[in-house]
Amino acid sequence: MNRNPVIPFILILLLGVGLIFFMSAHGANKEEEKEGGGGAKTEKFDAATFAKDNCTSCHGQNLEGGMGPKLAGSSKDAGEMKKIIRDGKGSMPAHDEATISNKDLDTLVKYLKEEAK
Repeated sequence: MNRNPVIPFILILLLGVGLIFFMSAHGANKEEEKEGGGGAKTEKFDAATFAKDNCTSCHGQNLEGGMGPKLAGSSKDAGEMKKIIRDGKGSMPAHDEATISNKDLDTLVKYLKEEAK
């Protein structure tokens, strides 16, 4: 009887590919668990932290103005501020919904107008 040496090679190759696929899927599930269970947002938005991380480099440490205009207690209305944050203006970059959700944007604008004075 003559045995074909290619068949064991193909079986081992298929087993390897299947193992790689299984391990990749298993790893992807672990990443989702680390991120908060399937992308669910678990932490509360902190406007002060967001402003410190994203705004102070141009608008000053206390949002009093710098390279960019004053944000703390701004005289601009909330709608105008939201539009500028979303679309950008001049050298101000745009911030899409992946960066800040509409709900969090409302919270940020309220913080800038009332609490950051």
